[in-house]
Amino acid sequence: MIDFYLKFLNMKTAAKWLAVGSSMALLFFVYSCSKENSSGSNANIPPGQSRLSVYMMDDPVSFYKVLIDIRQVAVEIDTATGQDSPDNNDQWNNNYCGFGRNEHNRSVIWDTLDITPGVYNLLDLRNGTDTLLGAGLYPSGKILKIRITLGSADTVYTDSSTFYPMAVFGPSPSFTINVKREHVSSVSNNDFQLWLDFNLERSVFFWNGQFLLKPYIVVFNYQRSAKIRGRVLPPLASPLVTAYGATDTLYAIPDRGGNYQFSNVTAGTWSINFKGHHGYQDTTVSDIVVDSMKLVKIPDVILHQ
Repeated sequence: MIDFYLKFLNMKTAAKWLAVGSSMALLFFVYSCSKENSSGSNANIPPGQSRLSVYMMDDPVSFYKVLIDIRQVAVEIDTATGQDSPDNNDQWNNNYCGFGRNEHNRSVIWDTLDITPGVYNLLDLRNGTDTLLGAGLYPSGKILKIRITLGSADTVYTDSSTFYPMAVFGPSPSFTINVKREHVSSVSNNDFQLWLDFNLERSVFFWNGQFLLKPYIVVFNYQRSAKIRGRVLPPLASPLVTAYGATDTLYAIPDRGGNYQFSNVTAGTWSINFKGHHGYQDTTVSDIVVDSMKLVKIPDVILHQ
């Protein structure tokens, strides 16, 4: 799994920043410290304001590299509604004006985060790790949408030296993700977290002689979702790990130690297929029962030639 960690501070003005890490150890350190710092007191959050942390995670694909050129990140906020307010069926419509407002007194605004634009290899980040993409302050209100704008340097590497430009599918280089109340987890009264699952397997495709990117993103609540974790050996097998549920399919590429993790797992019965390479045979573990908000640990799987 690949994680982007996007953190918003709910205030009016402040510095906004971006940091990216590539090693699992570094990313786990950033992940752990961020959770611990945000779960304490609210001494650093002014009264009447809130903090939101957003993580973007990815299901990997069998490419050598997938480079994404991130130019801009923005958040849509309803300043007339609190984060804990119930969702309205029309709140994601472009003409939505917020509760008790009209088009002449609009409460819905877009706030652009002052991130550091750059090109990132999504496959450097996987298996439940995350990285801080950006952070910013915004007027208090309910998060409705997140918008990410891509540049022209999106690229797919099929091996270490062969690469192809990747065009963004559609008329706009931007894509928008709706955010529901149930997707946002609460660390404290005004400290919130949100995860975006970027599924590359469904986002990158080859059509009409070129690679195209049409982002497929699922918003979920990391604190309330179940997780599956395990290890597959030997690393020489270079396995692709695929989890099959009743209505969803998840992918993971193990790290050098064979460790893998699925973070956005719904409750139900799952099976996991381990597809071996370099002469190693595939194997499947079936009837894995997953409960909500639980971590399921799978015994080590050994692939054989």
